[in-house]
Amino acid sequence: MKPATSQPAQKNSAAALPSYLQMPAKPLLGDSIEVLQTYYRERIKCFHAMLEHLNVLEDAPEIEFICREIIEGRQKLGELAKKNSFTS
Repeated sequence: MKPATSQPAQKNSAAALPSYLQMPAKPLLGDSIEVLQTYYRERIKCFHAMLEHLNVLEDAPEIEFICREIIEGRQKLGELAKKNSFTS
């Protein structure tokens, strides 16, 4: 009889997530204001799509996280808009 191993099974966190909770892996190529604005807009759209699939009673922590990310993205877009208006 073999002794039981005490190592827990490792889970791949990306594989465990449903498809609607996985962010598309798009690299950010560039640091211009327009590229950053597009990046944050796409990120916010992805988070909005994720919210459509969540239930308030069952997924409260995920909803809280996604809302914080959306707020942060909107703040970054506001900062970029200010920078863009100063450089124009």
